Amino acid sequence: MEIGKAFGFVTEDEQWITKVLIGGLILFIPFLGAIAVLGYSYRVALNVARGNPRPLPAWGEFGDFLGRGFMALVIQIVYLLPLIVLYGVFVFLTVAGAAAAEDSEAVAGVLGLLSLCLIPLQLVVALVCVFASLAAIMRYLATDSLGEAFKFGEVIATLRSHIGSFLMILVVGFLAILASSLLGVITCGIGTFFAVFYAQCVIGHVIGQAMQRIFPPQQPVYAAPGYYGPPPGYGPPPSY
Repeated sequence: MEIGKAFGFVTEDEQWITKVLIGGLILFIPFLGAIAVLGYSYRVALNVARGNPRPLPAWGEFGDFLGRGFMALVIQIVYLLPLIVLYGVFVFLTVAGAAAAEDSEAVAGVLGLLSLCLIPLQLVVALVCVFASLAAIMRYLATDSLGEAFKFGEVIATLRSHIGSFLMILVVGFLAILASSLLGVITCGIGTFFAVFYAQCVIGHVIGQAMQRIFPPQQPVYAAPGYYGPPPGYGPPPSY
């Protein structure tokens, strides 16, 4: 993957300042703003996967960004359910242990030990759930079919076959978020929203690079700069 390209592509767009300013301002909108920016980043991923030389889309399709971001959010929630359940068990054991401490130290100790054992398990499950949800979202983007995201066996097979790509996305995402946080500190919080939007674009670009490997398009796309129309679609996801 071209990590440098992911961090530098934004400024290659002739209207990047306007697009970043709009993206940062949209993040001020409670809840809907975050969903729209999420959808925007996945449109960036699609443009990169399709070979668009100017993958930063215009903001004229706000409804599409909002809808795409909402679908991605639904997919993420479904794939995070095991982690949510496990966390619920952890909270229950923690609360039950605190309540049992007044009556039996032995019972409280057992419950406390069980809750501690769940901490590393939660970390592992969280990592698997995040990767699986990302693989599912990529299948949804590549096929434009929500049903493809919930073919759990194929999603796990995709994850296992391309684990290196998903680890790279995790590393780039961490670096992008870290950079946006530092910029927020430097600007005393003023530039935080714009930096977060920029980070989302970086993440979208690296996801698009991964999609080129995992879901290659049926034919290359040669789009002129500034073109954001619908390039040729993807074929069916690879079977494993």
